[in-house]
Amino acid sequence: MDQPKDLLSIGAFADMTRLSIKALRLYDQLEIFQPHHVDPQSGYRFYEQDQLPRARMIRSLRDMDMPLAIIRQVLAVSDSSSAEAETLVREYVTLREKQVEQIQAQVQHVIQLIQKEKNPMSLEVNVKAVAPQQVLTVTRRVKAGKLDETIQQSLDEIHILLKEQNLKADDAPFGIYHGTINEQDDGPIEICLPVSGKVKSTGNTELKQLQGGNAACVTMLGAQCDFPAILGAYDAAADWIQKNGYKMAESPREVWYNEQGDEAKMEVVWLFH
Repeated sequence: MDQPKDLLSIGAFADMTRLSIKALRLYDQLEIFQPHHVDPQSGYRFYEQDQLPRARMIRSLRDMDMPLAIIRQVLAVSDSSSAEAETLVREYVTLREKQVEQIQAQVQHVIQLIQKEKNPMSLEVNVKAVAPQQVLTVTRRVKAGKLDETIQQSLDEIHILLKEQNLKADDAPFGIYHGTINEQDDGPIEICLPVSGKVKSTGNTELKQLQGGNAACVTMLGAQCDFPAILGAYDAAADWIQKNGYKMAESPREVWYNEQGDEAKMEVVWLFH
């Protein structure tokens, strides 16, 4: 087999871009970055000199640990809109910065678990009878980096709907975590606002009746409401339910009484039977 004139073999291209041959083959298979020519008999891949800048950009993005799905998006818009491609890259960097902040916040919590230390602030579990509630809800799938923003946007959407109907919320908003939310998992979370009377739901909102019953409740104040300290409330409620021979009746609720800060107040409410 003769190498096509002016084309680079996959080995030479790999050397010039510092992308492995294995990676180049994968990018071809995934149609992220394809060779200029593939020999029909041998299947050997060949590349043009003009492909070097894009391949090197892919290498740099992978060095940033950017997932291939986002790299595909960046490449798709880079030719037509450099501004849009730049926005995608900056959004990814912001996400990674938030991930690092969350990891740093988890360090002391993990160390305490390793050393089997108890939380220095004892968490009290109270059993309350929770009445059935009518709520307007919005269910979202979201990862940790955009959780706070998504919650606020969803509550704003619900409040606008109530205002259009000359109605107000009956109580504090809360979230029901139907699944894990972190940098890999996206829940979902159901954002709820208690309402009474005849209410119309539109768009993404849903009107529903939540069951009542006995619940293990843990109130958190101030810095306790911050992540990962808030996880202690979930752990305390779950442990109390299990140790007392009960079973969880549904996903836990996280009630947001006040904004975060020194005056923050949240309550984890976990129904059991």
